[in-house]
Amino acid sequence: MKRREMLSWLACTALASGAAPGFAASALASDARGSGERLTLGADVSTLLELEANGAKFYDHGKADDCLRIFKRHGLDAIRIKVWNDPGNPDYFPANQSVAAGYNNAKHVRVLARRAAELGLRVLIDFHYSDWWADPGKQYPPHAWAGKDLAQTCELLSDYTTGVLRTLREEGVRPEWVQTGNEITGGMLWPLGKYDQWDNLATLLKTAHDAVKTVDPHIKHMLHIDSGGDNAKSRWWFDSAVQRGVEFDLIGLSYYPQWQGSLDDLQNNANDLSARYGKDIIVVETAYPWTTSDGDPEPNSMTNTGTLNFPPTPEGQTQFFAALTNVVKSIPNGRGKGVFWWEPEWIPTPNVGWKVGAGDQWDNNTLFDFQGRALSSIDVFRKR
Repeated sequence: MKRREMLSWLACTALASGAAPGFAASALASDARGSGERLTLGADVSTLLELEANGAKFYDHGKADDCLRIFKRHGLDAIRIKVWNDPGNPDYFPANQSVAAGYNNAKHVRVLARRAAELGLRVLIDFHYSDWWADPGKQYPPHAWAGKDLAQTCELLSDYTTGVLRTLREEGVRPEWVQTGNEITGGMLWPLGKYDQWDNLATLLKTAHDAVKTVDPHIKHMLHIDSGGDNAKSRWWFDSAVQRGVEFDLIGLSYYPQWQGSLDDLQNNANDLSARYGKDIIVVETAYPWTTSDGDPEPNSMTNTGTLNFPPTPEGQTQFFAALTNVVKSIPNGRGKGVFWWEPEWIPTPNVGWKVGAGDQWDNNTLFDFQGRALSSIDVFRKR
């Protein structure tokens, strides 16, 4: 069969299988991961600088060491860093929910990204487009953007995105991936870009894509939603984006077993999304508890493991991560590209909570114990 006939046949087959118009062509355009390409296994370590500034120490086989060096020694090859616009500003909510030092602003991101790059780690930049946490339950616009119309917001978004990425480039950091928006299943920059304002949301996403590619066309642009195990919601979201001409290179998914279903749910969703849209998949957020205990007075946020029955121990963490990486590796045509553990370094440390005056909700999901000693599960990054 000639190449043109083959492409036509593949396109017709894709459409017959349920792919929306235009999706088959994008599927043909993307390159699959070669069988010899290593799976990216990384971690979101966005809280690391704040932990270090407040006295957190990390140990590997009893010896204190730099946290990133410990991770790299145990096989990690990439880090993810979130970017907040103006955290810690005392004059605005929710910026004032962060400490005045402004951790996770562009200045701190630059420092952490440079450290990672100097160690040879790959970098994923996660723009929240907010002064504080952005997730399915809240997408506060930066205080400087609040009340602006769509055109004004697009200009601010473009300038901010290119400005941060150009600053990183000046530091010698060339991110491999950039996600524009964090867990934006419900949209971003509410109310302007909420899920019920899809035309606005699509315009914002197109602006973000163009801003990333203006700085470096080789950066892989990611769209990230939280619905790792929910295929109906994932299809609705990406159908809505693609039908409005939104371009992207990668699909990012969150998968926490307490909230996003079973591993089978994730597998079925990832397989379908990769084929339907012709895109690679990265699980950019996941974690599993090593204990049911709590390292500080703040209640833990992950209190169960859903349908999964791996024990809440370091051994259970290892079993979970191996099963999860197998799911990603099993996505057809090499479309599964990586997995990132969320905040495996966030050990209980005074004055480092999820907001000012609060504690650490995540200390039972780390790869270190409460005293900062590496658990046996830190070797999860070795096994690809």
